[in-house]
Amino acid sequence: MHRSSFLAVALAAAVAAPAMAQDLTEQIRALRREVGQYEDQLVQERARLLSSIKVNGRQLDPREVMREAVYLAGGKLVESKVANFFILEELRRQVEAGGRKAEDFLVTDEDVLRQLAPMKTEFETKNPGVDFWEVVRSQYGLSKETFLEQRKESILFDKVFFPGGPKDWPDITKEAIKSQTNSDQGPRFLEQLEKATEAADASGQPRQLPEFWMQMMRNFVQKGLRGWSDIRYASHGLPPEVVLQVNDLQWGTEEAFDYVKQGLYVQDLERAIQEVVAREAMRQELVAAGAYLSDDEFRRRYDEYRAPFDSTPFTVEIIATRFKGYPCLEAFRARWRLVASYAEMIKDEIDDERLQAHAEKYAAFFADGQTAVDVIPFMARNPKTGAWEPDGMEQAKQRCEAMLAAMERKEITFDDALSRHTEFYHNDEKRGRLGLLPLNQVKQNLRESEFTQLHDGFSLADYLFFEAPIGKTVGPLPGPDGWFLARVNTRTPARKRVDVRNERERQLVREDYVTRRFLDWANEVVGRMKLD
Repeated sequence: MHRSSFLAVALAAAVAAPAMAQDLTEQIRALRREVGQYEDQLVQERARLLSSIKVNGRQLDPREVMREAVYLAGGKLVESKVANFFILEELRRQVEAGGRKAEDFLVTDEDVLRQLAPMKTEFETKNPGVDFWEVVRSQYGLSKETFLEQRKESILFDKVFFPGGPKDWPDITKEAIKSQTNSDQGPRFLEQLEKATEAADASGQPRQLPEFWMQMMRNFVQKGLRGWSDIRYASHGLPPEVVLQVNDLQWGTEEAFDYVKQGLYVQDLERAIQEVVAREAMRQELVAAGAYLSDDEFRRRYDEYRAPFDSTPFTVEIIATRFKGYPCLEAFRARWRLVASYAEMIKDEIDDERLQAHAEKYAAFFADGQTAVDVIPFMARNPKTGAWEPDGMEQAKQRCEAMLAAMERKEITFDDALSRHTEFYHNDEKRGRLGLLPLNQVKQNLRESEFTQLHDGFSLADYLFFEAPIGKTVGPLPGPDGWFLARVNTRTPARKRVDVRNERERQLVREDYVTRRFLDWANEVVGRMKLD
């Protein structure tokens, strides 16, 4: 080919390459949008199931099923609605008092996008090619529109409760902050905040409190308002058509469900339905056994249970949502009622002999034993975004089985497979090499929790920690969001003998004994349940 012709072809190719890449990118985006539309259609189809569920022949009230789905799949949105009601109450009070005008509280879409821009830019820089809004949906259960609305609420919260400097904050803000500090330190603390913001900054504007301090103030106000308000959920006796009541304000079940389902994946809704029907089946058996706690007895016992935690930073809500994996406190309360009722049913079997035997069997958990594990995960979620993949669990199982078959044919070793493996979340620093860990940390690394274990009917972490043979590849093993091949490298024994005659140790052993018995019983109940 003549050099000039060659150059012309090369130039044309160079010009075309970016266009082709851009076309490919657009095609990928179009496919993702199409998949998203199908996903939304599936959610709509699954949502219709909520109106016609029968468990062991008993028709469930569609409104109660829908309400539980809101708590289970949109627990964070329910809690954010509490804050929204606080905003509405205080905004109305300030306007009616004549101190401020309604337009003072206007938050525009531009305000939200401007505040969001640095976060979105930083994310896209660190995660090229990853859809920011898909991550928002998978991590927070929020559609783009709902996420932006939530951000708008955050800005409005500051406008209502933190206008200007501390001297200008409304009385309710100051009182809430005082209530969260030592009784004699509250006024002095506020004075220090006011002094810290008296001077102007370099641009002549009033000095702002650091964001760390502002976030602490927001938490103080939220906690104070919660303590002063009458907040009710289903377990407080609300009628089925109401999800939430804060003082005189209510959030209707149908409105809440329509709001929550915008950000759901079909798997989220299926898990919520699974929890609802499992609870109903267990409730029926407990009622038949005369063990199901009445409304009054449940509230009395639950109040006794939470009382010791209320005065500490580790409230029941913190323990339930951050450590036990429940989507919201109401989901924990509903499960707690079942567990407490089950404990009532087996109370004659909870004696020192059985508890000591349980302590011996699970001594490594109670007395700081550890297990070193390597795992190869095959994810049902997109490792980059965390979004559920279509037919993700079945596809993950097939990949897991194919890898195990390759190992059995001696085509690859476990260590080589782990070194080459790529199905890890972007923030997973361990990359399958979990190291020597106690049981609870093994569960966290495998994304298991007390909440998910009832759904899965199996604890991968328990199996690896207590039972799996050392040095042997085991699997395929199911987890909450995928399938695993695993190898236990070593175990360390318990560091001491647990004695249930020690009251503190007895309480720990009793709680674990009841929980494990309950989960085993739940598997049996769900196994014989008839679902129409």
